[in-house]
Amino acid sequence: TTEGVLDEVKAGHAIAGPMTVGGGSTPASTLWWDGWTGGKSVSDAEAEATFIAMKNGIRPDMLNDETSPLAVWLIEGYQPTDAAQGVFAAAQMGTTPYPMLPYMGLLHSALGNELSDFMQGKESAEQALADVEAAYRAAAIEKGFLQ
Repeated sequence: TTEGVLDEVKAGHAIAGPMTVGGGSTPASTLWWDGWTGGKSVSDAEAEATFIAMKNGIRPDMLNDETSPLAVWLIEGYQPTDAAQGVFAAAQMGTTPYPMLPYMGLLHSALGNELSDFMQGKESAEQALADVEAAYRAAAIEKGFLQ
């Protein structure tokens, strides 16, 4: 929110589309809209309830002046607010979707497992990144993504 931000600061800023790589036409961004996921270990009833809840969250009738500025909605009839202009500009520029599957789960696990010592001041950033890379490479080799 902009609560507590000086008016002169707010007036001097706007949300825009992404910069480009090397000044070219490739957006220096990603979009994170891969869809919905649900746990595979849940019962059919829980899976159905989850899907119903997710569908409920994108009902066109939920859009109004209060809800529209809260997010960039993937709902029929949504008109981008000022805060959503950058996301829509990124999409119009052909921004690449975030490569979630199958590799990012491995990276997220490596990051989660290997950054804690750095975050606690127990090792350098260089060592933490080397640990992340080693953990990711080991997992990717195990899954057959790298040789």
